[in-house]
Amino acid sequence: MTTLRRFTHLAATILSLTTLAGAAHAQCEPFGPVWATMTQEQGGDRPGCRGCHVGPAPVYGRWFGDTEEAVLNYFMAGGGMTLVSGGRQSTLAGALGLIDGQPPYMPRFAPFDGRYWVDDPDQGLTELTDLRNWLDTIDF
Repeated sequence: MTTLRRFTHLAATILSLTTLAGAAHAQCEPFGPVWATMTQEQGGDRPGCRGCHVGPAPVYGRWFGDTEEAVLNYFMAGGGMTLVSGGRQSTLAGALGLIDGQPPYMPRFAPFDGRYWVDDPDQGLTELTDLRNWLDTIDF
């Protein structure tokens, strides 16, 4: 009987860890394309966050971090949770132009230096779709 309890406890622990790992992977997977857009330098014809919010040290406004892991953690478990809370209706979604009827205001100097996030099939850009897909995984 004791062996059965230990086995049951071990199986429950493994199942819990597997579920947590799957949930973490599910959030990381759609973040990859968002990260790719974020890590472009801001300015020119780029919509990136690197140089202002992403980098080795904060330059302007909120600092998200320097690595994909750090930035994702900032949004999922740190100060950035308030920016993504509400998913498609979040502050981040509004800032980047994902909310209909609300013009984007980030990146800061776009459209004069840099550009807003876009979906442009002619150029193969799916930046807003990628953002939408990632934000759809957030449920807080």
